[in-house]
Amino acid sequence: MNTSNSPLSATLAGHCGRFLQRRGPLSSQHHEREWLFFSFLLILTLGYAAFAMVSWQLDFEGGVLANGLGILAMLALGGLRLAHVRLSLLITALQILTLAQAFCITWLTGGIYSATISWLALAPLPAVLAYRQGARIAGLAVGWLLILGLYGYALLGGEMALQIRPQDLIHWHLMMAIVIFGMQLALLFRMNSVRNERMQRAQQQRRKLRQLTKNMQHTQQQKDLFVASVSHELRTPMNAILGLADLIHHDKRLDDEVRSKIEVIQKSGEHLLTIINDLLDHSQMQAGRLQVEQAPFNLHETLLSSFQLLKRRAATKPLQYTLHMTPDLPQWIVGDSHRLTQILVNLLGNAIKFTTQGEIELHCSLLPAQEDPPTPCTIRLAVRDTGMGIAPELQHRVFQSFSQADSSIARRFGGNGLGLSITKGLVEAMGGAIGFESQVGLGTTFHVTLPCTLSHAPAYAQALVETENSEKAVRILIADDNPLNRQIASLQLRRHLPQAQVTEVANGLEAFEAVRDSDGFDVVLMDLLMPEMDGQTSARKIRSELPEPQRSTPIIALTANADKDELARCLEAGMNESMLKPFNRSLLVKRVLSYVA
Repeated sequence: MNTSNSPLSATLAGHCGRFLQRRGPLSSQHHEREWLFFSFLLILTLGYAAFAMVSWQLDFEGGVLANGLGILAMLALGGLRLAHVRLSLLITALQILTLAQAFCITWLTGGIYSATISWLALAPLPAVLAYRQGARIAGLAVGWLLILGLYGYALLGGEMALQIRPQDLIHWHLMMAIVIFGMQLALLFRMNSVRNERMQRAQQQRRKLRQLTKNMQHTQQQKDLFVASVSHELRTPMNAILGLADLIHHDKRLDDEVRSKIEVIQKSGEHLLTIINDLLDHSQMQAGRLQVEQAPFNLHETLLSSFQLLKRRAATKPLQYTLHMTPDLPQWIVGDSHRLTQILVNLLGNAIKFTTQGEIELHCSLLPAQEDPPTPCTIRLAVRDTGMGIAPELQHRVFQSFSQADSSIARRFGGNGLGLSITKGLVEAMGGAIGFESQVGLGTTFHVTLPCTLSHAPAYAQALVETENSEKAVRILIADDNPLNRQIASLQLRRHLPQAQVTEVANGLEAFEAVRDSDGFDVVLMDLLMPEMDGQTSARKIRSELPEPQRSTPIIALTANADKDELARCLEAGMNESMLKPFNRSLLVKRVLSYVA
């Protein structure tokens, strides 16, 4: 039996392999169904051949005929599939032919009393290849319905001709056990192969995902390094440009013509700095690294200074530019003054840009405390203008990055399309919400709600004096490897602190030695990136190796890196705080005076 059937199996397997190679890549599920279909054909062909041989030995002509037809049917189905006939049609035909052949053999050998009844129970197995769940259940149910039908026929007294002698049925029992066991082993082997293939594909996918994750992490690290490098390389010269422009602009000896030209330089530099900040903030938002501080600040002063920053720009148009703060608005709250200023400047700048005449109002009020979720207080900021407005069909694009409501706006008014996108990100990072109402031709109102915590004025704020006329002899050490940066910081400080004693050094090692060998400085302004020794290392040595009072000298980090982890590294190194270049002249003086007794 094995000798007669091995060529048939090899031939069908060879055709199957060549067929799958010709068909090219298939989907995973279809590929598995294809292989299982040919596996069933091979198993059934071997089973029919074995029963045909037993029938031949027992002179059972009906069995020889039925099993011979079964072999031909399996070969025909295999040939049709190799001819690219639809697999779903062939699966249905396989179920019908298998059930018909099994029922015929069972009927000829004794019906419900036949040893082949187990063959009839196994015949619906190809139904598992059906595409639909209902077709699979129906195919499996038919075999059992045929068995129940034979059982009912016998109970009702129906007689069936037994074409095999009872003493010869042992051959059928033995053959059925061998065939069923063989089918079980074949299916087990096939399903185990399918399982291994799936596991290999899953492992490959996991490896690809791990590699993709590593690539993304590497890309993000490179992006962060690029952002840090760009931040440092751009902010450093901007510090010199804006610092010198500010000092020259306030020189009382200048004539009006030169002063107006300096104002142009200053405005252009501030505009360039705004673009740089927008791009860096957008990059940090995309990376989820946007920095938002939580510190007490004067809300009234922040609102007024933000409003005043754009007052000169508003004065170039026939606009009524007003600020209104309700009497119940708290003065000191906990939050990020710099980010709030950025939000207001973006909103007010947009209002001025898109309003040729009419009104622009910044309205600030305190909302009632909420109970769910509980918040100590909520600040509401509204920027209302009577400008061109935004059409309803374009309003969904307002907060998109690098996008403006209308493509013609970029040509008419300029801009990079990041202002409102960044504003929305800042508001959400501070735990607030932003929205707007707009009508074409009537204007737009942007409103921002920010939850906040009330605070008292910090101790250093009470000690601050007006920076225009301070006669304190403040001892200041400036450590920076860029001579121009040292010069600008020194000039800005001496402008407001004429009695200040300013010492300049070029690296962290010299800063450490200057603090060690001096009688003491009131404050140290320390750059971070310097040769010989960087600012953080110098701060650690001061804090760990020097005695008091030098060890406790206040250290303010001066950095051009806007990364939110920079401040944490500075604090860890022992520095008191950090200031981002280019810094505001008045703010620098206030920070210095806050550490002076």
